[in-house]
Amino acid sequence: EHARRYHEFMDFLYQHHYLAVIHDQRGHGQTGKDSGEPGFFASGNGWARVVSDVKEISGMLKDTYPQLPLFIVGHSMGSVVTRTAVIDYSEFYQGAVIIGTTVGISNFMRKAASVIARREIRKKGEKTPSKLLSDLSFGSYNKNFKPNRTEYDWISMSKINVDAYIKDSRCGFTCSAGIYRDLFYGLDYTTKDANLKKIPHDFPMLFLAGRDDPVGGMGKEVTQITQQLKKAGVSNVDLILYPLMRHEILNEDKRDLVYADVLRFLITYSPS
Repeated sequence: EHARRYHEFMDFLYQHHYLAVIHDQRGHGQTGKDSGEPGFFASGNGWARVVSDVKEISGMLKDTYPQLPLFIVGHSMGSVVTRTAVIDYSEFYQGAVIIGTTVGISNFMRKAASVIARREIRKKGEKTPSKLLSDLSFGSYNKNFKPNRTEYDWISMSKINVDAYIKDSRCGFTCSAGIYRDLFYGLDYTTKDANLKKIPHDFPMLFLAGRDDPVGGMGKEVTQITQQLKKAGVSNVDLILYPLMRHEILNEDKRDLVYADVLRFLITYSPS
C-alpha cells in the first residue's frame, strides 16, 4: 500500500498542533514507482536499508526541529520496522505507537519460510514477485470472515475502505521473494529477548490493534508481544484492543476512537 491512504490521520495530528511526517517505504507507493521496483526493498539486507531510511528521516527531523520531541508511529509491516528502530536507536524518540503488529508465523514456520524464500530467490531472483510466499503469509487471513465478500475482507470492517483498497492500483500487489526474506528477518529480530533488553525500561510504547485483526492473531499475538517486552524489563508498555475492528484501525468507520488514543499518548509523553 502507500502513505497517501493515511493523510486523514496526518491531518488530525496537524490540527492538534503536531508536525506529522510520513514516507513510502522502499518498494511501496511513490518510492516504489520511482525506483521501478515495486514490492522490493534492496539487494542483500533490505531490512537494514529500510530501518536505516527511518533513522535518516528521524535524524533529519531532529536536526530541523531540535526543540521538539519526536515520536515514531508504525502500522502493519511498518510496525515491525518501528519495533526494530526502537531496539536499535530508541534515544531518538520520546515514545512509539505501534499499530496492527504481529509476531508473524511461528519460529519453526518462519525458518521453513525463510528456506522457501532463499529457494525462490535462487530460482527466480530476489526481485521476482512470489505468490507462494504471499499465500503463506496472508492466505489464511480471510478465512476468519466467511462468507467472504472480497479477498480483502480481513483488512477492515468498513466496506468503503476495503473497496477503495481494491480499486487502488498501488495496493494489493504481490511482493518480491526478497521482501519476504527481509520481513522474516525483521520478525525474528524483533522477537529475540536479547534485542528487547536493549530498549530502556521506561521507554513509552503504545500498542493498538483491532480485536478482529488476523495479522495480530485476533489480539493474541499483540498481547504476546507486550508480555514479552515486560518480561524483558520494558515496563512502560500499554495495549488497547478495539472490538469490531480489523487490521486497518486508522481507516475503520470508528477511527476517531483510535485517533483520540494516539493523541492522548502524545500529550501524556510530550514535555510540558
